[in-house]
Amino acid sequence: MEQYYRHFRNRKIYRFVTFATLEATEEEAVVYQAMYGDRRYWIRTKTNFFEEVLYDGKMVPRFQAISKEEALKEIVTPTQPVQKMRDVSKLSDSTSGGIRSTSFATCGITCSTQINLQTEGDIIRRVEIVKGCDGNTKGLAKLCEGRKIQDVIGLLEGIDCKGRGTSCPDQLAKALKQL
Repeated sequence: MEQYYRHFRNRKIYRFVTFATLEATEEEAVVYQAMYGDRRYWIRTKTNFFEEVLYDGKMVPRFQAISKEEALKEIVTPTQPVQKMRDVSKLSDSTSGGIRSTSFATCGITCSTQINLQTEGDIIRRVEIVKGCDGNTKGLAKLCEGRKIQDVIGLLEGIDCKGRGTSCPDQLAKALKQL
């Protein structure tokens, strides 16, 4: 029976493959596969995989077991074109008092899950990156504010994170290109 798990922080889906033994320490380990992006295989000690961690002030499982049905609703199928899998999706778009507010869902293979933008003409006024590495995303947002959209796209487009073919900065560039 296939077993699926959701990671506590990135909320992504993983498929349990098998148990294994780490050669160096002879510790029991879990082999699992990402059900997004390049479907990379990962290995973690069994203790680490099944432990609880402190997150948002409470103890939660590092990997929460979920039903196959729930997993299949979210799994990105490998038949989708790779570039499409790396695109952002517009969630909302409105304008008030000359300020355009736009929200995007990221592609699902980066740590960030959503990008919220406020622009005025061709100038970025505010950037909020939801999830991701807190300090890095706040720093990235501050560096973008007050700059021209095209300048930021030129700086961030194509940045790769760990061989994923995209990154949080690249996702921001993709969102800005849709404005």
